[in-house]
Amino acid sequence: MEKSFLIKDYMNPNPVTVTPETRICDVIELILKYKVSGVVVADQSKNYSGVLSELDCLKVTSESIYNEGQNAPSLRAQDIMKTDVVTASPNAGLFDILICMLDEGQRRRPVIEDGKLIGQVTCRHLLKAIINFC
Repeated sequence: MEKSFLIKDYMNPNPVTVTPETRICDVIELILKYKVSGVVVADQSKNYSGVLSELDCLKVTSESIYNEGQNAPSLRAQDIMKTDVVTASPNAGLFDILICMLDEGQRRRPVIEDGKLIGQVTCRHLLKAIINFC
């Protein structure tokens, strides 16, 4: 069987997602529950908005605790998510995505088709793909 070089064959079609309105404390609970380093932010119709990492959550909540004036529990995913994250097409080349993620220091890349979230590829998915070529 011929080995695929398309990202759609290695992505997770069901990444952990939250809506823009999800409270940061709930985001943290999901990150811990599913043992992931971040989540994708999308609305109920799978319209992609951004990503939110465990580091983003840690930063905002620790600042809140340290500077008692901020109120992290009232923050929502939309308040701190990153919206300038590069996304991937499902038909993108595996090694093209790998190189871009390395160059940009990204741990995850949402896979978007027609503005809709259809999956996510992470460093772990790329490692699983690479092992197929060993």
